[in-house]
Amino acid sequence: MILRARWVLPVSSEPIPDGEVVVEGGQIAEVRPRSSLPDGDALDFGDAILMPALVNGHCHLEYTALRGRNDRAPFFDWIRALVALKAQCPPELWLPSALLGAAELIASGVGFVSDNTDAGVSVEALARAGLRGRVYQEVFGIEPEPDDAAILRELTAKLEAHRQTLQRYEASERITLGVAPHAIYTVRDSLMRAVRQYAHEESLPLSIHAAESSEEVALARAGSGSFAEMFVERKIPYLHPRVPPIEYLHNAGILASDVQLVHATRAEPRELEMMARAGVSVAHCPRSNARLLTGVAPVYAMRRLGIPVVLGTDSAVSAGSLDIWEELRFAALAQRAASYAASPSWRDWVRILTLDGAKVFGVDAHIGSLEVGKRADVIALRTHRLAYASMPDPYAALVLVARSEDVAFTMVDGRVLYHDGRWIGLDVPALQQEVERWQENAPLH
Repeated sequence: MILRARWVLPVSSEPIPDGEVVVEGGQIAEVRPRSSLPDGDALDFGDAILMPALVNGHCHLEYTALRGRNDRAPFFDWIRALVALKAQCPPELWLPSALLGAAELIASGVGFVSDNTDAGVSVEALARAGLRGRVYQEVFGIEPEPDDAAILRELTAKLEAHRQTLQRYEASERITLGVAPHAIYTVRDSLMRAVRQYAHEESLPLSIHAAESSEEVALARAGSGSFAEMFVERKIPYLHPRVPPIEYLHNAGILASDVQLVHATRAEPRELEMMARAGVSVAHCPRSNARLLTGVAPVYAMRRLGIPVVLGTDSAVSAGSLDIWEELRFAALAQRAASYAASPSWRDWVRILTLDGAKVFGVDAHIGSLEVGKRADVIALRTHRLAYASMPDPYAALVLVARSEDVAFTMVDGRVLYHDGRWIGLDVPALQQEVERWQENAPLH
């Protein structure tokens, strides 16, 4: 298969005007200027950009059906409402909800997604959708029972079920597993340490929501605020570390190069240095942070210290949509406003969404750029809208103008998943109907 467009954006090298990408056996065979082969042998997107499929660095696909059902703020009120909303959802809702989220990502050009799952449905959702990714199985345990050993046994069973699912769908090459002790306000100290040890022994990476809100910081620093009041009300014993959240994780021996910290919106300068020394990465979800009134993460400072940053949409119930282009634009402009610096540059932001994101998840040898020998994870984004006119820099155009509706084509591993408004392999209308049947009678929070 030959793919052609006005621009080919390899990311790892300079843009190629009027170029083409040759795909053979699921791999990129050539990236070159347009050849003399007849158009009948090629799929020509015309006024478009061909580029690597995108990396969504943090998501909760199973919550897609809850979009618009939780309008609470600030963060603590939103979390409490989400817990109540989840309790009212039937278990059979989660898989179609996650599949609908996967379809939304595919239509926006995402090829790789890092997903945190409580219900455990994301493995099957990604496998069925044809996506590449990493699925972190969430762990919760703030009350004394069940004990740590019981929770770890349950975790082991869930991970084994996930591995069987991957084998059944022949997706073990595309999708890897991890563990997510959710946050310091949902995972007690002994369990956090036990999960860290378990993950180390099983060679599983970790993902932890950390320093996301002022309420979380107040809990960790002083044992005060909304979370602390809730623990007193529910008679839950809680170890208040008396240091900010990320410093606690550092002191507890949790931080390491296999750890992803999600949000880190409230990370303090001292904590940023700890993070850099430990080699952790950060999943930055700016629209969710803004929606929940938690602030603007210090991305500029993180990058100056060499902390790898990926961009994530978070969930549809927090961000509103899974449009990674909206996330990209919001992130870039918010950082400029907060740091008064033109860094990261437009090109940097596109790399964060592609090659740098792939590197964080250890898959940059296979995806993230258009290079000979890499897997054929390729998207085409049409640039015929008036907003693209007179935009000589394709990187600036992608950050400032692009949106999901411009994506015409998504290919993962040489397989076409989406083409001009049609999903290949997913019955999206049926998924919508299934979710809407529940939503008709679902409560608002």
